[in-house]
Amino acid sequence: MPVDKIHVAGDPRIEYKSATVNGHKYSYLLSQPPSGKHRATIFLIHGFPDISMGWRYQIPMLVNSGLRVVAPDCLGYGRTDAPHDFAQYSHKRCADDIKALASHLGESKIILGGHDWGAALVYRIALWHPDLISHVFTVCVPYARPMEKDISLEDMVRTVAPHFAYQLQFANGDLEKVFQSKAEIKQFLSALYGGRTEKGEFGFEAEKGILLDKVMQLRPSRLMSEEELDFYAGEFARNGVHGPLNWYRTRKVNYQDELSILDRRIEVPMLFIQALRDPALPAHLGKSMKKHIPNLSLKQVDTAHWALWEKPEEVNAIIEEWLKNVVFADVRSGKL
Repeated sequence: MPVDKIHVAGDPRIEYKSATVNGHKYSYLLSQPPSGKHRATIFLIHGFPDISMGWRYQIPMLVNSGLRVVAPDCLGYGRTDAPHDFAQYSHKRCADDIKALASHLGESKIILGGHDWGAALVYRIALWHPDLISHVFTVCVPYARPMEKDISLEDMVRTVAPHFAYQLQFANGDLEKVFQSKAEIKQFLSALYGGRTEKGEFGFEAEKGILLDKVMQLRPSRLMSEEELDFYAGEFARNGVHGPLNWYRTRKVNYQDELSILDRRIEVPMLFIQALRDPALPAHLGKSMKKHIPNLSLKQVDTAHWALWEKPEEVNAIIEEWLKNVVFADVRSGKL
């Protein structure tokens, strides 16, 4: 049986809400159990290039588990504000925004889930605001602790991480000049979601970035319906791709902010779901996580980067088991 999912247009199970926190207007999806009663609230933080609807396969399962689900459009995306200044996108500022949004919704303690940049932000929310978080799960992106030394992205790509070379392209400002209209943004998204040309060629390589000579020839990715891709392109076209790409320009400011939290660890129970075929995130990157996150559960799925969509049945089953055996066990014992 296909996994139930939220439909991008007119699904009565979700509401679009908004709130202004710390001077930024945030849009978020809200979904609640029909009874109006919930066991806890979970925030779902999406990555790049995604929006709150990226959790469409997970939201029904989480609501059926008794959770109130809040899925924001992150800063720069969709219906949320998209300031031009990249410093506004620092992990500390965005972590502060999520805490303020939780407070706006009357929550002093939340469960937190993240994918891609959303996972990176989730780790920082847990470090900056440990009292806010009861449990954490992340997908694809392993934990990277705050850096003691300032290492530039250029040096990291040159010495140890050639698979991050795409981030240099994302940060240099050229892509905003190429992808501006809704039709162009649709091709931009198709490249990053695994779309191929008629010859079977991809439009993205981790060691290079978006392949501009191929991108306009791409067919839509099989991971999304035409309706979903059109919806996504429309949401990205609201403010363009500059805001989302700003997340790749914050390395220096994040380093400077995080010098004050070098000694912190994530102490709450955490689940990490690793995708074994993610070209930008080789499996060995998650090996050291246990050293820094003592209460870690590690699961693996045989997918590429878009695990939430590629194998939603498997991903959802892992999360459901963790909720049952860890999160709700803590609820019963009064630890939440």
